[in-house]
Amino acid sequence: MLDLPKNTPKEETLSTDGFVTVDGKRFHYMWLYDHCLCPRCHDPSSFQKINDLCSRTTLPKPKSVEIKDEQLIINWDENTPHQSTFPVSWLLSRSYDPTPKQEVPSKKILWDVALLGTNPPECFEHNVCAFDSWMNQLRSLGFAVIRKMPWEELESFTSSIGPIYYLAQYGRYSTVKALPSGGPDLALSAVGHALSPHTDMTYMPGAPRAVQLLYCVENEASGGESILVDGFRVARDFRHHHPDYFRILSQTSATFRQLFSKWEYYVSQTTPIFKLDEAGEVSDVYFSHKNFGLNLPFDQVESFYEAYYALFRYLNNPTYQYCFPLEAGDCLLVQNFRVLHGRKAFNPSSGSRHLEVAFVEWNYFTGRHDFYTVKDDLYLINEN
Repeated sequence: MLDLPKNTPKEETLSTDGFVTVDGKRFHYMWLYDHCLCPRCHDPSSFQKINDLCSRTTLPKPKSVEIKDEQLIINWDENTPHQSTFPVSWLLSRSYDPTPKQEVPSKKILWDVALLGTNPPECFEHNVCAFDSWMNQLRSLGFAVIRKMPWEELESFTSSIGPIYYLAQYGRYSTVKALPSGGPDLALSAVGHALSPHTDMTYMPGAPRAVQLLYCVENEASGGESILVDGFRVARDFRHHHPDYFRILSQTSATFRQLFSKWEYYVSQTTPIFKLDEAGEVSDVYFSHKNFGLNLPFDQVESFYEAYYALFRYLNNPTYQYCFPLEAGDCLLVQNFRVLHGRKAFNPSSGSRHLEVAFVEWNYFTGRHDFYTVKDDLYLINEN
């Protein structure tokens, strides 16, 4: 092992020790060779590795090592000259000594109406707010509202994040407005029914963990205020007060169904209402009473309904329901796997209420956010 102090030029032939220490952090030569940034090993366009370690018959060994001008320089003991240069700051940001750095998860704020009353969510203005501003709120609260977005710019905004998920044969967007003859969803009823809080696409097997974009084209009707509920906050409280009910809803599957008569589709999915991650925490919420069905043995039905309606009462409790009107040009973004949305009843004869709805996979949002986080570091690689 060779211990190289920072900012001290040093070069010498190394022993057979398998690592070098830089600023108190150890790095294996195998790891350094595998992460070599030279053009022979690393593609500067894709940031992907070119070197193929499988072609080696022996472990890589350094011939010489030095730190100079805040860079670790290694000349490898190979027939063809091969030098690796690593910025010290780049190395230290990837230190795995003694253990790899863990990614800091985004801070989730589990909210109810009281919390939002003392810490009102911000509304962001299109073409004025930065991406990170509304994205940070979307990550923490599970929703964000972007205002004054012209209808003509919705397509470019949505496509700038990622591809739109096609649901049945709606196309890129599905229209939500009262129709005289109704439609495949209760939201299209000519009566203007209230919609209890729900997540969408509960009935679609394999549907992505998506952000739902609800764009308000027009809203002149009386009533119809939007309702949002933090499913993770409700799940936490429900689990605390009703652990047996929570266990039922996280271990027993319900069935969600949807009939698209116009396009001759019938789709269904069977899933627990609360999906848990490896740590036992709620990662996804599936709840849509208008699509809910049940197919359980006789002796399980009564206990399931007790748990189900107990949860339903939580979701309909005004303590958890954040209500506000959408105005023309508003784009509401909702984590469809966390935040449930709904609406109050409205009177279609009092004016038009028209929304356009799209879904974009959550991974595209996080991927865009993470790109801005690491891009400067990646460009630093190419500069060296």
